[in-house]
Amino acid sequence: MRQLLVRWITVLPLLWSTMAGADGDGDKHLGVASCAGSTCHGSTRPFADSRIRQDEYFIWQRKDAHARAYDNLRSERSQAIARKLGIADAATAPRCLVCHVDNVPAAQRGERFQLSDGIGCEACHGGSEHWIGPHAAGYKTLDERTAAGLKPLWDPIARARLCGDCHIGSDSHPMSHAIMAAGHPPLLFELDTFGVLEPPHWHVDAAYIQRKGPQDPARNWAAGQAEGARTVLENLGGPRFGNGMFPELAFFDCNACHHSLVKADRARPQRSGGLQAGAVPLADAQLVMLIRWLEVSDAGAARKWHDQWVALQGAGQRGPAEVRSQAKAMLATLDGSIEPLLRNHTLDEAQLRKLLRSIVGDARGAHVGDFSDAEQTAMAVSVLTTALSERGAQQVSAGLRAAVDELYAQVMNRDDFQPERYSKSIERVAAALGLPGAG
Repeated sequence: MRQLLVRWITVLPLLWSTMAGADGDGDKHLGVASCAGSTCHGSTRPFADSRIRQDEYFIWQRKDAHARAYDNLRSERSQAIARKLGIADAATAPRCLVCHVDNVPAAQRGERFQLSDGIGCEACHGGSEHWIGPHAAGYKTLDERTAAGLKPLWDPIARARLCGDCHIGSDSHPMSHAIMAAGHPPLLFELDTFGVLEPPHWHVDAAYIQRKGPQDPARNWAAGQAEGARTVLENLGGPRFGNGMFPELAFFDCNACHHSLVKADRARPQRSGGLQAGAVPLADAQLVMLIRWLEVSDAGAARKWHDQWVALQGAGQRGPAEVRSQAKAMLATLDGSIEPLLRNHTLDEAQLRKLLRSIVGDARGAHVGDFSDAEQTAMAVSVLTTALSERGAQQVSAGLRAAVDELYAQVMNRDDFQPERYSKSIERVAAALGLPGAG
């Protein structure tokens, strides 16, 4: 199943160009070369007697598209996008550099720092001015790591929040309808899937778990959905939603407008909060996925979040002020009850199975033609099936794995997406899970 994930790299060549922006703590970024020594992270193969791989730099340089993020700005495609936006050179434009490089101010750049390194170590781990010394000596606790300035990427919520700035877009890393109209691919994010694609430069073995705690794909998925929802709501609650006569169209569901005008049955009131046919819903994939997780974790919280989601979609038909108000109310719910629940609740096997069945069941029906929903569903089903397998569940049969692989294959390319084939694949997954009416 996971082998299919590597194909995303060929589908999303520019999407992988982001994971951080200006470092907020003021620490200097000393550059990738500061981490690349052969006795640190620059080995060409893992060390057999080390708690860490020590070939992290090699993996990043040779296999991780983040290392090529700056180079992508020099490509003909990027330069064509820049020209359409009235930008002279994508490789020097601040609005491009903010996501394609570790874009810290000049005063925070050490002697070995290079913009051409793209998204390097410190873009994600934080400026190393103060942590590189004690990092080499070794830490006794996680608190020591964070106190020195290392970002707590072992925490899936912190990791998702960092990634979402660019992979979903934010006020500091803005993605707009104009940028996409110029040719930039639409943004997409799912924490666990993207972690596999990076590819990982760490082993979650006994030593890792002892240092940083267990890593659960299901929790990673839920954290990614929650922090994705946060970024969406912060966008809707911020100043960029209003834009003259039209709001910022990037905040709405692309598929509501970008679809065939001759095919029938485009209406999807169940999936868009009860909006009437022809209404354009706000982009809400993470908000809806979070409802599914809450339904198996806290029924009361699920009802509240569902009602707020419906109210948000309704506000989207009335005006920016109401959208901002409702988005801020949902952010308060996210902070007040959902995030604490996420930190303290691990799904057991029965809950995982129920969540998987719920997501697949929700994907059946009139809204199967929505590509964004299809992507998020395929990634969720893949991650949660893996999580179920890691719990030793007997229900993860060869037939279910094959059905999930087939479902994933349906969403590898937006331009080749065929709702009818996707619907058949969903039904095969439903049958493998034993859902009523499937087969």
